[in-house]
Amino acid sequence: MSPAVQRRVRQQWWWWAALGLAVVVLVVAFAGSAPTSGVSDERLFSLAERLKCQQCVGESVAGSQSPSAVQFREEISAQMASGATDDEILNFFVDRYGEEVLLNPPSSGLGALVWIVPVVAGAAALLALASTFRRWRAEPAGRHATSSDEERVARALKARTGRTDDLS
Repeated sequence: MSPAVQRRVRQQWWWWAALGLAVVVLVVAFAGSAPTSGVSDERLFSLAERLKCQQCVGESVAGSQSPSAVQFREEISAQMASGATDDEILNFFVDRYGEEVLLNPPSSGLGALVWIVPVVAGAAALLALASTFRRWRAEPAGRHATSSDEERVARALKARTGRTDDLS
């Protein structure tokens, strides 16, 4: 690859990296966060969305109308009124029902693998793809058959079919 082409490829890479960074910054800047204090319904349902309904399959306490989900929401509301923090409320349920009550696995210990492995696998796949594309670009584009290749094909065709047609 010529130095000019290498420079252009490097410039394009930086452009995509800058664009990706800008998207991440915008998403983080405009992502609303639920309140972490007070007794608002928004905080109640934010906490309830992080807990798994014990009677439903794959549904959060916020989205379920089962009796246990209603009791969970009442307990969350009572703890919010007593001034408990989000972590204290979630830890109350974990202590009582185990870590299975959380919809999202913990981000430490063995549960961290659930968060780390997909990111590492995705990054490895992207690197492999980029490496493959770079290798494809580095290979000569114009591969043509030589005269000896054409003669070999002609002999093979003649031996197979008994024909003597010219391939040119």
